[in-house]
Amino acid sequence: MDLKERLAQFRAEEQRLSWEGTFLEYFEFVKAQPQIAGLAHARVHDMIMSQGASTDENGRKVFGFFKNDIFGVEKPLEQLVEYFSSAAKRLEVRKRILLLMGPVGGGKSTIVSLLKRGMENFSRTEEGAVYAIKGWPLLGMLRRRWCWTSEHDGRARACILATSGYPWRNPVLA
Repeated sequence: MDLKERLAQFRAEEQRLSWEGTFLEYFEFVKAQPQIAGLAHARVHDMIMSQGASTDENGRKVFGFFKNDIFGVEKPLEQLVEYFSSAAKRLEVRKRILLLMGPVGGGKSTIVSLLKRGMENFSRTEEGAVYAIKGWPLLGMLRRRWCWTSEHDGRARACILATSGYPWRNPVLA
């Protein structure tokens, strides 16, 4: 593939990924698929699980996400994924700080690098898409929180935080 074809392919991919819409359009996406507005922990857990998990001969879980990059630390990886799983379910663990501790060469930096690279790749898929709302300021103090509940179990499924800089008298809803 020559440079011209690669650039054309890159532009096509960037166009496919660049969504621009109003808050109301985004809200309709979220109502249809509440996981879009999920917690960061849920996004990381979904990313890891999107590549599958299996059980080895010792009864330990092996995650496809880490399978070809990090070896011999299956138990800590299982604990890490359990942390993200619990936090994704909005359990108390999500309020704790996650520390990766261990000896030099134990894979801590590798795990973090894999998670960062994985999130970048995952956000470029339909399942892990990230949306930016046209005309919606993202900086400033958080003042308002809109939540709605699922119709089938009544639990809060998604929340959207609005910033204080949002022009409430002239909303970007339509």
